[in-house]
Amino acid sequence: MISLFVALHSLLCVCTAGKTSDIKELHVETVKRGEDVTIECNLSMIKDKIHLAWYRQSFGKVPQFLAKPYSNNLGYTFDSEFADIRYSITVNDRQFDLNINDTREEDSGEYFCGEMEGNMIRFTSGTRLEIKGKQISVVLR
Repeated sequence: MISLFVALHSLLCVCTAGKTSDIKELHVETVKRGEDVTIECNLSMIKDKIHLAWYRQSFGKVPQFLAKPYSNNLGYTFDSEFADIRYSITVNDRQFDLNINDTREEDSGEYFCGEMEGNMIRFTSGTRLEIKGKQISVVLR
C-alpha cells in the first residue's frame, strides 16, 4: 500500500499540480482467470465527464495512462499499450466503466478513474483487481 501511495504521489507531482485524491479506500475485485470484469468509475463528484481518464498501476510499477473519452463523450481512446480488443469502456450519461474480457494474470493491479482539470487530475475511484488461478502448461509426449 505504501508503494501505491508513493507511485501515485510521484505521478501527481510529475504529471500534475498535485491535487489530492477523493479515494477513501480501494475496492477489491477478485475474478478467475479468463472471466470478464467491469470496473466502475464513481461519477458522483464529476463535473464534466469529458475529462475522465482511466489509469492502471501494475504491482511494483508506476501508474500508466489507460484510456480517455473522445471530445464528443460518445467514444473513447486507449493508450497504444492497452489497444487490445479485450478492453472496452461503457460510456453514457451515467457511466464511464472499464470492461476487461478474458482476464489474464497481467491484468492484476490497481485501476483508477480520475477527472483531468487542466494540468491536474483528481482520482475519484480505485479498484484493486486480483486474478485467481494459475496458467497450466500441458506437455504432450
